[in-house]
Amino acid sequence: MDILLDPSGDLCISENGDIKLGDSVAQKIRIRLLWFEGEWRWDVEEGMPWFDGLLVKNPDTDHFESVVRERIFEVEEVTEVKEVSVTYDRKTRDAVIRYTALTDFETIREEVKIRCLITE
Repeated sequence: MDILLDPSGDLCISENGDIKLGDSVAQKIRIRLLWFEGEWRWDVEEGMPWFDGLLVKNPDTDHFESVVRERIFEVEEVTEVKEVSVTYDRKTRDAVIRYTALTDFETIREEVKIRCLITE
């Protein structure tokens, strides 16, 4: 069981004001993809290599898509990753990941947005 989050990352609250619990594979994938490498102090190797792999001047998006595919497949319930695409905006260095993943019980089609505001 996990605490459920809405797509913006806020807690899901019931009508009674209680925190909602659930077991969302899509949420597990979203958290794994939004986690920047080095962000977790107990395992700095955990997370996505955003700053080294995609948010650079000339990223290798094909390689990065394979990294995304591997991270999604690391989620225990995922049995297959069908599609992964990464769209990258060179000007803002924002990215959108679209994927399709299969579990024994569902097909998950999601979009994860990475926003990295660049200030001058």
